[in-house]
Amino acid sequence: MTEPRSPESLAVLADGALARRTALVTGGGGGIGRACALLMSRLGARVHVVGRTQESLDETVAIGARAAYEHPLVASVCDIREIEQVDVLLESVLFGAGRIDILVNNAGGQFMSPAETVSHRGFRAVTRLNLDATWYLTTRVAELSMLPAGYGKVINIVTSPQRGIPGMAHSSAARAAVESLTRTLAVEWGPRGVRLVAVAPGFVHTEALTRYGVDVAALARTAPLQRPEAADEVAALVGFLASVAGDYITGTTISADGGLNVAPPATAG
Repeated sequence: MTEPRSPESLAVLADGALARRTALVTGGGGGIGRACALLMSRLGARVHVVGRTQESLDETVAIGARAAYEHPLVASVCDIREIEQVDVLLESVLFGAGRIDILVNNAGGQFMSPAETVSHRGFRAVTRLNLDATWYLTTRVAELSMLPAGYGKVINIVTSPQRGIPGMAHSSAARAAVESLTRTLAVEWGPRGVRLVAVAPGFVHTEALTRYGVDVAALARTAPLQRPEAADEVAALVGFLASVAGDYITGTTISADGGLNVAPPATAG
């Protein structure tokens, strides 16, 4: 099944809506991260995409180059689990751009396993990527740029449904912690001009999802809307939140999941 696209959802956002903004997007080598980076570049932002492999980032940059956006995307290879690499990344971005107005914490990963068979090492590997790295990158960006500037937006990509997901105890714990972190930092930093929102997509048809070996179409039918979600649809929501239209939204999780979170357990599998 071909990965779905939704150009009509992207078209509702006006070109120039993010002019004079600088954005940093993690996990920008494909899927949701790539869709977010390309959209924000189209909207006029200077976008830095971060990922673990140069090849995937080069593809993102090449797509942007073919679209001839005003500001070419800038790619940086960085393992966000390694704080030394994050420090070097932020030093480079801030040296070139001067500030980071928008941070999209999209990078993440997990494996499916019954909770009783997940080793301590496996649990820590998942929480280190999904929670620890998000915490460190967010607080460093806030300290170095957003809080001094009195402005910033952090958009954290989490998961839906928020109820229990068999085989995902480690990831669910980490993502729930990110939601709680989003709420807490929104309260702490709101008076200083920094907003934080979590976005919880459903079953987004990306290459990463297909790597789990699942039937994406069958999985998507467990949501009331009965179809896979396109990465573009997630990106459109992220773009809205990053724009001026999202200035009064903070401290909450927005589910964009085709109704998956409210579906009865029997329907949701």
